[in-house]
Amino acid sequence: MAGFGFHVRGAFRVACAVSLAFCAVSLAAPPPLRLVYFIPSDREALADRFERIDRTMTDVQTFYRDGMAAAGYGPMSFGLERDGEGRLVLHEVRGRHPMAAYGRNDASKVREEVKAALAARGMDIDREVVVIFQLLLKWEDGRAVEVGPYVGGGDGRYGTAWVYDDERLDAARLGSKEPGGYYGKPCSIGQFNSHYVGGVAHELGHALGLPHDCETREERARLGRSLMGGGNHTYGQERRGEGRGSFLSGVSAMLLRYGRPFAGEVAAADQRAVSELEGLDARFESGVLTLTGRVSGTPPVWGLAAYDDLASIPGDYDAVGWTCKVEADGRFRLAVGELRPGRSQLRMRTCHVNGRTVTHAFDYTVDAAGVPDTGVFVYTGPLQQALRAYLARDRQKTEALARELARRFADVESVRRKAGHLLALLDPVPPQPLAGVAPDVRRVGVSGLAFAEASVGWGRVSRDQVPEQGFLQVGGVFYGSGLYAHAPSRFALDLGGGWRRFRAGYGLQDQMGGSVVFVVRGDGKELFRSARVKDSQVREMDADVSGVGRLELVVEDAGDGNRADWGVWLAPQLER
Repeated sequence: MAGFGFHVRGAFRVACAVSLAFCAVSLAAPPPLRLVYFIPSDREALADRFERIDRTMTDVQTFYRDGMAAAGYGPMSFGLERDGEGRLVLHEVRGRHPMAAYGRNDASKVREEVKAALAARGMDIDREVVVIFQLLLKWEDGRAVEVGPYVGGGDGRYGTAWVYDDERLDAARLGSKEPGGYYGKPCSIGQFNSHYVGGVAHELGHALGLPHDCETREERARLGRSLMGGGNHTYGQERRGEGRGSFLSGVSAMLLRYGRPFAGEVAAADQRAVSELEGLDARFESGVLTLTGRVSGTPPVWGLAAYDDLASIPGDYDAVGWTCKVEADGRFRLAVGELRPGRSQLRMRTCHVNGRTVTHAFDYTVDAAGVPDTGVFVYTGPLQQALRAYLARDRQKTEALARELARRFADVESVRRKAGHLLALLDPVPPQPLAGVAPDVRRVGVSGLAFAEASVGWGRVSRDQVPEQGFLQVGGVFYGSGLYAHAPSRFALDLGGGWRRFRAGYGLQDQMGGSVVFVVRGDGKELFRSARVKDSQVREMDADVSGVGRLELVVEDAGDGNRADWGVWLAPQLER
């Protein structure tokens, strides 16, 4: 079977073979991708679309096949839907609106129209991987203007990519140095295709469940750019002699190995995966952080895909990927190099044989000399175990694990605080009406108050915690009090004119890559408006609320949709 071999990652040679005992059973062949051709009401389909898109998708298919083979899994790739004569199938959908009605943030608008049209033909795109080629790129005075959405998202089984079609889009022209392209500035036709054919490959990667990842320094010199990093802009440039081009990283290949479009329907594909890291130990030597331990999981875990992401760089494009196999008994040894000074997050994803993954995140720091704080890796696992017990509403297990944490890591303040916080969350104090606060109390925490109104854009209203992740944390700093405020959100308090100041920290919850704006209003008048926030850094605000009757705390989506817009108010307070 495919999957045996070695993948070279920087200076480290890592076995990526899956034990025979852990082989997934394929129940059906991989289904082909569904390709959709979306035509706004004021445009007509391009005459040569079938041939051009066939060449483009075949090129991308070959790219993935070569990448999987290079990673040691054999020549695996996704399939393409063809008719009885071998012609590429494009499911054409006529949009309800003209091109100008579909903006960059209208992915859901386009998808809903596609979903309805294909449902009428007996297809459910919620159970497919779909690539929507949109006629939403226009030309003005020699400039290519991106009108519609250009994005992708999925979970390894089902997903959607939104990309553009254009008469110049053709993988056969990647080697062209002729003028006539445009991307930010005039460029060659080949460079135009590097960006837009590369964009098809990149957004398809997201639809296949791949996050961003960056190549190592050694890989950049030898192979070029990782597709899921900056490789969407360098795709095929080697055909013009302008660089090394792009490649599929080993960490991406590991996530694809048991994905439905590559492996087909496998046993227990719909089973939710769970995993635990046990006995984790961390050593640092010769510039390499080595993590060892055991992992247990259901379904079985066959590999670890890790992303080392520097917090000072917004987003996750800089997250360098590292992989290792997991032995039949669960033992693993993960080597992480190229450590960068500052605060980082290492996200270790356990890869299960049904294609599912579970993420274990470690926030750690590296000093100016390049030496990491290895203690974080020892105590984070037990802390996450206690958090998972709390999120599962297992009171007895939460209490036992939290108390053991406080005892075992008594000298680590952050662990003591978080363990105590979990115990406090088990018995929350009912929200207090502001009118019931004693007159001699000069300061009160807002997260403990009863609101006149409260709503969030995703999930549920949560005090002193966030859904699914538990701890309120921004910039690596844990906050024991605060409000989860996923955009668009609104919290209203009736102050009755009796309070003087409102103070709070604010920011994006760690691990979230959205963009938000924080607003405070008093009796409808805007008292504070933040700049656009798109990083996980704590900021502070202070507003005069003297004489205010109704106070509103609002988080907006910054005008680009509310995906990953996990805004949080940190330690908000009212003062008399």
